[in-house]
Amino acid sequence: MEGRKTCAPTEPETETGHLTETELRVRIRDAIGKGGTCDMFDGNRMDGMKLSRRDAFKLAGAAGLMAAVPWGGVSEAVAAPPALKGPQAGGYYRFAIGEIEAVVISDGGVSFQPIQPNWAPEATKEELEGALRTAFLPTDRINLDINTLLLSIGGEVILVDSGAGGLFGPSLGKVRERMEAAGIRPAQVTGVVLTHAHGDHFGGLLDGEGKPVYPNANYFASKTEVDFWTGSDPDFSRLRIPKERRDQALAGARKYIAAIKDRLTPVAPGQKIMEGMEVVSAPGHTPGHIALLVTSGKEALLNSADTIHHHVLMFAHPGWTSAFDVDPKLGAETRRKILERAAGDGLRILGYHLPFPGIGHVRTAKGGAFEWVPEPWRWTT
Repeated sequence: MEGRKTCAPTEPETETGHLTETELRVRIRDAIGKGGTCDMFDGNRMDGMKLSRRDAFKLAGAAGLMAAVPWGGVSEAVAAPPALKGPQAGGYYRFAIGEIEAVVISDGGVSFQPIQPNWAPEATKEELEGALRTAFLPTDRINLDINTLLLSIGGEVILVDSGAGGLFGPSLGKVRERMEAAGIRPAQVTGVVLTHAHGDHFGGLLDGEGKPVYPNANYFASKTEVDFWTGSDPDFSRLRIPKERRDQALAGARKYIAAIKDRLTPVAPGQKIMEGMEVVSAPGHTPGHIALLVTSGKEALLNSADTIHHHVLMFAHPGWTSAFDVDPKLGAETRRKILERAAGDGLRILGYHLPFPGIGHVRTAKGGAFEWVPEPWRWTT
C-alpha cells in the first residue's frame, strides 16, 4: 500500500519461516524506535513473513514486555498518573464464630508520640526502642487501632463497644459510616455491650446533638464499672495522667452513662448476657473492665477489650502497663492470665487496639513472654 512504512526485511530469517521470540522482540523494538508500529500487520502476514498462530502468541508476550520501553509521544494520561495516596477504604471485616455471623468494624486509629510516659513507663528507653525495632516498628511513636465487634447472635444484633465518636478527632469516629457501608443500619442494632467506661469505647453512643446513635438498643455494662464511675469518690490514686485529663474522663463517663441509664442492664463476671456470650472478669485497666467469651458449637472467640493494648509491647512484656490503667499492677496480672489462657487453650482472641481486624492467637515465647499471631485474612466467611 502506498505510504506504508516497513521496519523489518521482507524475507524470512529462519529456515522454517517462523520468527523466534528474540527476532519478534527486535522487530517490535525497531518499530518503536521509528515512532510507531510501522503498520506491521496485514492480515496474518508480517512484512512478507508468514505469522503463524505460534508466532502470534510469541508476539503478544513480547509486545507486553516491550510496552514498558520509554519512547516519545507519551499520552497525557501516562504523563500524569493518578495519586495513590489517600485514606484506606472498607474498614470492616466479616468472619464467623461457628454459626455466629460477625463483623469487625474499625473506628479508625490513633498515634501516640512520644510513647512514654503514656505507654510502658516501666521500660528504659533502650528496652522500649529495642522491642519496637525488633518488630520493625518506628521507635518514636506507637499506633493503636480501634476494633469494634458486631455480632448476629440469638436473633439479636449486638455491638461490643461503640468507638470514640467525635471525642478524639477526625482519625476516629468511623463506626457508624462503616457499619452502614457493611449493610447494617444503626437502628438494627438491638444491644450494645460496653467493656468499660473510657471515651474511645462509649463515645460513639451519642451523635453530635447528644441523641442515641442506636435508638433501639439495650445496653449492658459491668455493675462494678458503673458503680465506680458514678460513685461519689472514685479512687484515681494510681492513675498516671494529669488531673485535668482525669476530670475530663470522669465527666465524660458520667454523661454517657446517664444518657443510657434507662436502658442499661448491669452484668457481672460469669453471667451470660445471652446464650453464647459470657462476661469474663478482666479488672485493672478499670475496676469493672470485662472481656467477653463468644461461643458457638466448638468455636470460640475471646474479646479481650483493653486487656492488651499493643501487639508487640504487651505480648513480649506483659508487665509493661499504660498510664490510663486505674490499677496498673492488677491490669498486668489480668493481662498475663488472659494471655496464658489464650495460649494454653489455643483460644482465638480479638483485641480492641490490635492491628485491624485484631483477630488472632497467642503463642508462648521464652522468658515468660508471648507472641501475637494474627489470623490470615479470609476473603469469604
